[in-house]
Amino acid sequence: LLLDADLATQRLDIIDVGPFIGYDPQRLDAQGGAGAITTVQGTPRLLPDAPLRIEAIRNFDANVRYSVKTIRAPNVPIANAAMTLKLDHSLLTLSPLTFDMAGGHVASDIEINARNQPVRTSYDVRLAPTPMGTLLARWGVEQSGTTGMVKGRMQMTGLGDTVHDSLATANGRIAVILPAGSMWARNVQLSEIDVGTFITKMFEKKLKDPVQINCGLIAFTVRNGVAAADPILIDTRKNVMVGRGGFSFRNESLDLAFRADGKKISLFSGQSPVGIGGYFARPSINVISPDLIARGGAAAALGIVATPIAATLAFVDVGDAKAAACGPVLAGADAAAQRTRGGKPRDDVGRGTTAKDEAGKGSKAEKKTQDKKFLGIF
Repeated sequence: LLLDADLATQRLDIIDVGPFIGYDPQRLDAQGGAGAITTVQGTPRLLPDAPLRIEAIRNFDANVRYSVKTIRAPNVPIANAAMTLKLDHSLLTLSPLTFDMAGGHVASDIEINARNQPVRTSYDVRLAPTPMGTLLARWGVEQSGTTGMVKGRMQMTGLGDTVHDSLATANGRIAVILPAGSMWARNVQLSEIDVGTFITKMFEKKLKDPVQINCGLIAFTVRNGVAAADPILIDTRKNVMVGRGGFSFRNESLDLAFRADGKKISLFSGQSPVGIGGYFARPSINVISPDLIARGGAAAALGIVATPIAATLAFVDVGDAKAAACGPVLAGADAAAQRTRGGKPRDDVGRGTTAKDEAGKGSKAEKKTQDKKFLGIF
């Protein structure tokens, strides 16, 4: 049996898409977006785990073209979706699957091969240059004054007959590139965080000047469902921000830390890593890290034995951050290919592995130095 169709929808509610990717339609109808979250062994899960009906798709082939003009989505503006679905002897492809999002364009090619067991799924999702101000508006980024763009790509392959299982076994790479531009935010200036700016912005809830981004790359290498930063590196006019850690598709946990080092000497720059933990469904942010607490203790001790001015020395950023060479960043290269503007290999962007993977590599002295440079996580 061959099902051949051309379908078109003028307006679609994003919740109605849920059942097609494995979410319970009754939960979505009753709870809205919260209905996509379930609890597994006491932790929240967001990725759907409804199995693909392999026996059912063996009974027919399909060639379906489907388009949607407007999609009602409360958080992200999506429109002009189009999909070509082909089913050929249990080989299901969604290629292309495209839509406009926040002033940019997303193009995807997804292949689900159920001819053999286990089911093998390949993902290739590409985000064309998208205005940062539109994409991140709900997180406090102002459209007026923000010229920065975002583009990215995700290529992964995994095994399993559910979305969760295929991602939990996936291997591949995820990369988001930030070309030169400015970012104006209403909230905390995470990309240039330090003690002074954090306290100031926490109370002011705004920036006096936009962040000037030279280039940035937020990339992860995914191995067997675990994504490790490879690298996270953002070069701004004042600071260089790097990140370590990663996340897991297996249990949907997050374990990341970001920090910024100044290019020029400044007081009150605690260089405290900002931690992101929790789960996909319930992320958490931790700014008061052990690194900051240690610096605070040093400042208190200096304040007792010396003068209040001496106490501020514990929060001095010596301003030795090395500017990034933007070529490898804009090319989406891995951590090993990243360089300083002077052409030297970077030693602050990790090896594209989690801390557990790096255990046993390098001397004790090297590890001690690395621990001093950055918060050990994951």
